[in-house]
Amino acid sequence: MLNPERLASSLQSHMHENQLTQAQVAKNLNVSQALISRILNCDWTRRTAKIQRVSRLVGLNAEIDPRQNAELMGALSEVWNGEEEDAKALAKCIRAIGEARKKPTP
Repeated sequence: MLNPERLASSLQSHMHENQLTQAQVAKNLNVSQALISRILNCDWTRRTAKIQRVSRLVGLNAEIDPRQNAELMGALSEVWNGEEEDAKALAKCIRAIGEARKKPTP
């Protein structure tokens, strides 16, 4: 499982071995230098597409499999009534939460 410390260590090793700066890594991956800094300082929590991009660069798997999360699967089991229409409604709610997270907070 990918965690901040493992990604930071792997990225630091990659940068050292290839004599790369944070800015060079950021430019190569089309991410901000600030993100590279946050990764190196273990200052991230969500496995975003950009985190996944960095993890692939250093040979780590950051893919997320929600089926491996017992809490999430338990919650779905408790609320889903087994019908296709209910599955669509629950999926819509989950996607709405994802969209709300993307919006900046005032």
